[in-house]
Amino acid sequence: MENKFDPMAWAAAGDEPKANIVSNEPCAEFEKAKATVEELLRIGANIAESYDDYLLLGFALADGLGADGRNLYHQLCAQSSKYRAQDCDKKWQECLAKHDGRTSIASFYKMAQQAGVDLSAIGRQFPSNASSPHVAVENSANGSNNVYSNNSVNFSNPLNREGNEGFEGNSMECSAASAAQYTETFSDKLDHSKLPTLLRVPVETQTEIEGRDKVILAALTLYSGAMPGIFGIYDGKRVYPPFYTLIDAPSGADKGIISDCRQLLMPIEREIRQQYEAKQDNYKQNLAKWNALDKKMRANQQEPEKPVYQSVFIPANSSATAAYQALADNDEWGIIFETEADTLTQALKQDYGDYSDGLRKAFHHEAISYNRRKDDEHVNLNCPRLAALLTCTPGQIPQLLSPQQVENGLANRFLFYNLRSKHEWRNVFAKCDEPISDQLYKVGQRYHELYHELEKQKMHALQFVLSIEQQQRFNDYFANLLLEQIGLYGEQLDAFVKRLGLATFRLAMVLTVLRCDDHQPKLEPLSQTLVCAEDDFCTAMTIANCLINHTTHVYANLLPHDDTKSLVTGITLSAAEQSLYHALATDFTTQDCKQAATSLGIAWKSAERYIGKFVSTYHIVDRIKNGHYRKKSA
Repeated sequence: MENKFDPMAWAAAGDEPKANIVSNEPCAEFEKAKATVEELLRIGANIAESYDDYLLLGFALADGLGADGRNLYHQLCAQSSKYRAQDCDKKWQECLAKHDGRTSIASFYKMAQQAGVDLSAIGRQFPSNASSPHVAVENSANGSNNVYSNNSVNFSNPLNREGNEGFEGNSMECSAASAAQYTETFSDKLDHSKLPTLLRVPVETQTEIEGRDKVILAALTLYSGAMPGIFGIYDGKRVYPPFYTLIDAPSGADKGIISDCRQLLMPIEREIRQQYEAKQDNYKQNLAKWNALDKKMRANQQEPEKPVYQSVFIPANSSATAAYQALADNDEWGIIFETEADTLTQALKQDYGDYSDGLRKAFHHEAISYNRRKDDEHVNLNCPRLAALLTCTPGQIPQLLSPQQVENGLANRFLFYNLRSKHEWRNVFAKCDEPISDQLYKVGQRYHELYHELEKQKMHALQFVLSIEQQQRFNDYFANLLLEQIGLYGEQLDAFVKRLGLATFRLAMVLTVLRCDDHQPKLEPLSQTLVCAEDDFCTAMTIANCLINHTTHVYANLLPHDDTKSLVTGITLSAAEQSLYHALATDFTTQDCKQAATSLGIAWKSAERYIGKFVSTYHIVDRIKNGHYRKKSA
């Protein structure tokens, strides 16, 4: 009998090297599987509720145990209310006849582990000796050890999909690692010469497409958090420029330029600090004079008021009240900028730091109220305008945006962008006459002048508007996008798409304001409206069309929700998915997919989900625009 990977011994090995643990004894394998089944039954776990798991379990047991696995398969399947002994036995015979080693017994143990079985405890009952590896053991994004049973896409020889009874079966496996390394770019689809100077110059500091994407998103987010004197009306509500962006990048993805973008606002930040220091010096002088007065004179004069500390940036590791107070002290404007998102994650986990509610309200400028215990003061933020720019690793996203944050809507308030790691050495001595941070600071000095022009408008703010034709195109695009994404991924995408629409409106607003710097005068003195330039509208829509694909990748693979399987369990294609994939041309539309699904006897709702998986889970198809797709080359 060929060597089989022994996950029991692997789990029992503790901190010892785990790469080469196998077992050669069929009897021991059956006893380990039986002990695992008994534990699953003891804890009442149902690991074969969906057809995906029903079929995966059958292939895993058939591969590892052969005909001996039949009773164990029936025992596990019987935990489901859908269990029918005759149908189950038919499926078992199919798995036994068609298993080919691509799904191993390790998949069963992984299912058991995810259901709550302690494999280490069971593994200690069945010690094994090390030999050559059967499959690779790698570290997942969150640091846990996981098994990949295959590392290549295989679309050949789809199984005959019989007796599915509404389930979806999985048989082929696809690279989990490649799915985690997904990205799509948008700066290569833009005409850089048509970008506002305040954005174009920072972009020109980068020679690679992803670097330009990073600068565009970081710069627009930061600018949005310091852009007074401008508003728009969206869905009947007054909205301001700030929005939230989360950029996830594995180790080695080079996030340094994102941190450098802070320099775009440092001239404003330094001015605010200088003003504070001047007020502080004046306060100290007045306080000294007040203290020098005798008791009677002090009683007749009010004690000098200590100036509040102001800053453009609000630390993420603040308590909730400190964060709100910082926002209030800065005229209800501010930016949370963290290059290590776990700082915010830890804050949100603390009772005193859980300002998730405030983040959700600030996105829509909803009022925030809180009490300051020290002075027994009730504080109201009537119209908070908060921007957020966060970067993290993919593994940190489920920790930051926990199931609770997905459920309460914090997750769908972010624009998402995924970066790939690049394990390559670049020329660190390439010609650079001036550090990039210094170049960005000079751009910031230029924005500083525009910022002051905008401040003058605060009492009579300019209204940003789209042209009538742009409004029509905007509504048409997002109406179709909403239908497309709900069809592909379900109703959960409704809020993601709708808030992407609001963020896109804000992107267009920020771009249009930045373009004012290229004009003289920067702002028309008598005008009360600012109409979106066509170039800026197209830029915002191009970015949105790319970011919806990044969002669905994060949704399908990184955010915790019931419908998705972890990447580290290995990605599989069902027979129906393979059939549909092969029936489609390299370039295809939604209508093409409908016709193919009809000819294959696949329900349209199922076909929509398959296309969603092709795009955001398997990454074998690119979504080009609403209703248009292209297969990736092998």
